[in-house]
Amino acid sequence: MATLPDMLHAEIQRCRRVAEDCASLGTSGAFASALIQQALRQAERALEARELPAIQQSIDRLRAWQDVMPDAPRRAVPAPVAPRRPGLGAAPQGRPLWAPTPREQFFTWKRAV
Repeated sequence: MATLPDMLHAEIQRCRRVAEDCASLGTSGAFASALIQQALRQAERALEARELPAIQQSIDRLRAWQDVMPDAPRRAVPAPVAPRRPGLGAAPQGRPLWAPTPREQFFTWKRAV
């Protein structure tokens, strides 16, 4: 079973690769790379101090970063299907299903007596 410092070492190594991938994207990945580098510095400080709550927070912070694969082709994500609402029928052509149904507005004007 891995200890918290061992898990943090593994996350540090993974996030270093993610930071390098972000930096390889150019200016668009420079900000993400800087944020990852900051999280890595905080994680290394937590390891040096051997504080378990700080180590756990660092692990959670580093796990939030996902891998970047700039050379991998993007998979098409299917569009979400709107659930059918009973009684409304099909949506009119030219209007997306998620658009609200237009409703007539009634205003009441009251005059001070």
